Order: sequence, then C-alpha cells, then structure tokens
Amino acid sequence: MRNVSWMNVTVFAGLLFSAGPSLADGAPPRTAQGSAPTPADRDFLVRALGVNQTEILLGRMASKRGTTPEVRAMGDKMVQRHTELAQQLGELAQIDPAAEPPTLTADQQKTVARLAATSESEFDRSFKDTVDAGHVDELAMYREEVRRSSDPRLSALAAVRVAALERAVASARPAANVPARKADW
Repeated sequence: MRNVSWMNVTVFAGLLFSAGPSLADGAPPRTAQGSAPTPADRDFLVRALGVNQTEILLGRMASKRGTTPEVRAMGDKMVQRHTELAQQLGELAQIDPAAEPPTLTADQQKTVARLAATSESEFDRSFKDTVDAGHVDELAMYREEVRRSSDPRLSALAAVRVAALERAVASARPAANVPARKADW
C-alpha cells in the first residue's frame, strides 16, 4: 500500500514538472505537437506573417531613416519584437520564416513603398501614423482570431497579441489626438 502511494506521488510529480515550465512562464499549454493547423487557422497565420513582415520592414526603415532617436529606437524595438513574433507564428503554421519568407499583399507593398518614398523631413510623422493605423487593423484581425481559432496555442498567442496591441493603440491615440485611420494593410 505504501509503495502504491509513493508511485502515485511520483507519477503526479512527474506530470506536474513536465507541465510546469510552460504553465509557469505563461506559455500556452502544450497540445499535440506536429498537428497541422486547420485551413482557417493556416489562412490567419499566413496573413499574420505578412502583417508581421511588413512591421519588420517598416522597423528596419525607421532604424535607418528615422530623424530622431525615438523613432530609430522604435524601429529597433519593432524589428526585435516582430522577429520573435514571426518565429512563434511560423512554429504554429509549421513554416520556417527564414526558409519561406512571408509574401506581402499588394496593399502591404504599397505601404512600404509609400513610406520609403517619404521625404526625410516627413518620415518620422509618416512612420508613426502608418504604424498606428496598422495597429488598429492588426488588433481587429487578432481579436477575430481569438474568437474563431480552434487551436488553443494560437488562441493564447492571439490573446497576448490583442493585449499588446490594445496598449499600443491606447497610447497612440492620446498622443496624436486624432482618430485612427485605416491602414493600407
């Protein structure tokens, strides 16, 4: 009887420790590894990777062309955070972002080209406006995915992204004192 109790404790402890790191660090619970995303989740992931790639390109542009330290730092931060997000999205989509770079839509390509053509004196303002408008659209996209996704890992990632985007949108509006406009993506 005593041996059975220790065996139960050992099994329970093993289960607890195997789930511990993912639960402790706030990561979404693990599900069946290698399970392919549903077609709807796959479509979302491809769209999200395109939006994310656009943000990386805009961040790189700001790092190089920004006229203020604030904009250059914002660009650096965008590149870092969106590179990390690309890795997470790629894992869920079972795509290696380095091997298979996301394709930008025509609107995303226009956004990047429009910002690239902006004069030096207008770049910082244009960059901030573009990013702020993009965050509004991205927020709507991720909110919908939280409601719709059948993959708990994707739902958890989308929920974290919604919270971050809500903070970004809230902090951008008072600073601009202008209602958000529709982005080109």
